Amino acid sequence: MKTKIILTIIFAVSMQFSIAQNPEFKFYLAFEDSAGNKDTIWLGYDSSATLGIDVLFGEENIKGIPFNEPFEVRISNDWFFMPYDTLPNASDTFSYCSDGSLYHTKTQIYNFNPYSSGISQIYINILCKNFPITVRCGNSYNFLSDSLYGTLLTNWFPGGWFDSPGTMYDQWPTFLRETDTTIFNVLPYRYIDANNDTISLLFFAFLSKEQWNIIGIDQFIPQTKLIDIFPNPFKDKIIITLSSDINISEINLMVYNSIGQKILYNSNLKNNQLIIDLADEPNGLYYLIIRDNNKIIRTEKLIKF
Repeated sequence: MKTKIILTIIFAVSMQFSIAQNPEFKFYLAFEDSAGNKDTIWLGYDSSATLGIDVLFGEENIKGIPFNEPFEVRISNDWFFMPYDTLPNASDTFSYCSDGSLYHTKTQIYNFNPYSSGISQIYINILCKNFPITVRCGNSYNFLSDSLYGTLLTNWFPGGWFDSPGTMYDQWPTFLRETDTTIFNVLPYRYIDANNDTISLLFFAFLSKEQWNIIGIDQFIPQTKLIDIFPNPFKDKIIITLSSDINISEINLMVYNSIGQKILYNSNLKNNQLIIDLADEPNGLYYLIIRDNNKIIRTEKLIKF
């Protein structure tokens, strides 16, 4: 009888740890390369989660296992820029890094405070032989809430979001409240792992409306009335007229297409006007960012017809 009781207790305890607990909030990111290879990772929130591996939520450290060829996606907790004198084939196209993580996993549940002064940067490691990569988000409707309103996915390295791109392929961040699908043609930040595989990086962050100031949104200068953008919608060109209070010599602008590719940097300058010529670009939605001495003073959606 005692033996049966002991075995029952052991079985109950083992079942408790073998069945993953559902977190308070969870969603997936589904990845697919141009050859049709697919993989999925899971992210989420729970008040009892940690920044490490939580077996309770089905997390497993797989860092010691080689990436699956030709396509696999993993979550990690860290990365590092390599010193410039050790960069292999460094250029303005690609920036080589190193993997400073303690773990790789396919599922990561966080205990983040959406109203804290810091941001929860999450690193997505990808072995991919066939670009571009399409990323689809599940449960995107959750990101309309104030606590997740600024949540984003980007190939633009943390610390440079919005106002300090590092390579020619940095894409404007994808906000998950606006779309559940995005495409990355190039991932410019990468490292060589222990198996001599090239691993590319994406960056993800849970952000509330209040946390936008961490990535430069609070540095927007209220100069909407000092800048006139016309016409919009447009057919070929847009003329941006600046107030005399703005020093045009310190103004630059970037235009991104609907999938985040930068298609224009600066423009034709004439007196207090900037002329954007997109006659050779296809019709659709574009994003304009205007900076004054490295501070964002205006963003605008542009519609070409």
